[in-house]
Amino acid sequence: MHHHLSAAKTANTIDIRPATLADLTGVAALEQQVFETAVYPDFFFRQAHDLWPDFLLLAWQGTTLLGYLLAAPGQQGVASLGILSLAVSEQSRGLGVGQALLQYLIRHCPPATRQLWLTVAPDNLPALHLYKKSGFIEQNYTEDYYGKGEPRWLLVKHLSSDIVSKF
Repeated sequence: MHHHLSAAKTANTIDIRPATLADLTGVAALEQQVFETAVYPDFFFRQAHDLWPDFLLLAWQGTTLLGYLLAAPGQQGVASLGILSLAVSEQSRGLGVGQALLQYLIRHCPPATRQLWLTVAPDNLPALHLYKKSGFIEQNYTEDYYGKGEPRWLLVKHLSSDIVSKF
């Protein structure tokens, strides 16, 4: 039950908003903290902000950056948004930050968005649980997605037009 208490206690103090240029240093630092390998370089976040400012979302509690989500349109434009990264600081895990970021994205997608997709390592059970809880389904498994020994599940969430059109 402790997990539910802390989630309930902090849920209404998680603020989600798109990143500003001033936020990018903090995003890059969070990236370094969360991911040991295959870290996005600092300049990538500037490029992401320039290209997809509405899809680089930050979760805050006061002035503390809890996590970020980066999505980007695919070749079909915003009809299919790929979630490139979702990171939550170690001290903020289990508080519903990832869920809040995903729900914000789902609620604020452009009206033309029909699906969200992402890839996740099969041994990343917390992430798999989070995505499945948010309505993502396993669509495809690739053994060497990011190169030899880097398997990934492709997960997809289909958005119904009534969900999107309310916002």
